[in-house]
Amino acid sequence: MGSNMSTASKASRIAFWTIGIIALLWNAMGCINFMQQISPAGIATLPPEYQSYIETRPTYAFIAFGVSVIAGLIGAIFMLMRLGQATVLFLASGIGTFVATIPALNAGIPSIVLGSAMSIVLAAIFALYASRTRD
Repeated sequence: MGSNMSTASKASRIAFWTIGIIALLWNAMGCINFMQQISPAGIATLPPEYQSYIETRPTYAFIAFGVSVIAGLIGAIFMLMRLGQATVLFLASGIGTFVATIPALNAGIPSIVLGSAMSIVLAAIFALYASRTRD
């Protein structure tokens, strides 16, 4: 029975670090995307429909996007440190993404809406996982 416990414990640790690293990488990519959208040179590398969307979206959507990726990145770091605040940060990330997505729905750019939907789902999954793994 002790062997099964150590195997389960090892699998649990592997799952924790795998999910934590995925959360960290996902949110780091979001921060890179955000930084790209701050820079005129970064915006120029994007397809024309993205450039148009970025240039015309409301300020609240830009701020919500920044909050979502920064909260998500800090949440991932906190989750890896097993700090309880990770759950709240992932929830803030999901809410920020939802708010940032509102103008994208009107813009009719499916890839932005799909990416946002995926981000909201992942933020919820990360929040749930973080709430179950904290010390």
